[in-house]
Amino acid sequence: MVTAVSTLEYHTHNQEGGGYPRVSTPGQAGNEHNSLETQEGRYKEYCQRNDLLPVCHFVDVVSGRRDDRKEYRRMVDYAIAGNADVIVVQFLDRFGRNPREILQRYWELQDAGVSVVATDEDIKEELLLLIKAEIAGAESRRTSERVRANMGRAVEKGVHAARAPFGLRRVYQGKEVNWEKDPIEAPVVKEMYRLSVGENRGYKAIADLLNTAGHHARSGRPFSSFTIQRILSNEAMMGDLTYGKKPKKGNPKQELVRVKGFFPAIFTEEEWQTLQGRLGIRRESSRGRAHSSEYMLSGIARCGYCGGPMTGKAAASYKDKQYRNYWCSRATRSRALCGHYNGHSTTKLESAVLEYLGQFSELETVRGHIEATDRDELSRK
Repeated sequence: MVTAVSTLEYHTHNQEGGGYPRVSTPGQAGNEHNSLETQEGRYKEYCQRNDLLPVCHFVDVVSGRRDDRKEYRRMVDYAIAGNADVIVVQFLDRFGRNPREILQRYWELQDAGVSVVATDEDIKEELLLLIKAEIAGAESRRTSERVRANMGRAVEKGVHAARAPFGLRRVYQGKEVNWEKDPIEAPVVKEMYRLSVGENRGYKAIADLLNTAGHHARSGRPFSSFTIQRILSNEAMMGDLTYGKKPKKGNPKQELVRVKGFFPAIFTEEEWQTLQGRLGIRRESSRGRAHSSEYMLSGIARCGYCGGPMTGKAAASYKDKQYRNYWCSRATRSRALCGHYNGHSTTKLESAVLEYLGQFSELETVRGHIEATDRDELSRK
């Protein structure tokens, strides 16, 4: 943001005028139609035609969506303090983009005896449009609040007014509405689970595999990573109806409403927790090439100190030999997240893991491990 104030030479006139030129970005400062130079020129011309003393003008280079603009606030305070009789702008929207803010500021200046004029538009017509826009906006906000309140009450009563979650469908019996698993979609949701938990696939990889297999989203379009994420994070998959979990941007935070067992569950409680644990690990892991890189354990191996994901990195070459290690991704970001920045040789760690997993290639060995685990659990109980 760039701001400036310019105090002009004093002459004896009947009234004093202040100017407020504004553009949103430095790139717009030289725009042909609303450049700072053009706005300042309109201000000076208006003052000359109407016998006003151009005492001071305030300049902002910042978005009109912000109401805390430094020079805008100084201009208002300057005029209300009695230092200007008229504020001149090229267009009224130089005051900002928020109709309520513009109207409040206009009326505040008017109450202080300061007039606001726009050189290139009919300010009365513009004010009327702003008043209508504010009334419409207020009514829209009230309607949205009523809809949200009614939706919350409906969920508390066990009514789901929105479209059916993927994998589920409504069944109408007279006026009564029941829910059942969709025979086509529910198996696709189970396949998403298998690919995520069983094969450690990410959202995009799952979408690509489902599309290749001939499956598609309810809209008929191919699956996308966003669609997979939305489905696998929807608590309806384990049978719960929720409302207010993720309010839309700009809406006030609401009390979470949850109805357990509202839908027929596609996942068991245990499967849901396993899935969310897997997705949580992937959220912590590095994105992009880490999941398709040459480092087999990148994002899977965990730091023994903080539990964060380990990622593979190549170190500097020494005597024509490239050294590669696994490092805690949290420690590489900040010592405050993990104070143990110690690497592990990729060759040694991957070999040890593969050697251990090799035990499970024989059925008898696997059975022996399971029996040993069961005995340990019984002894602990």
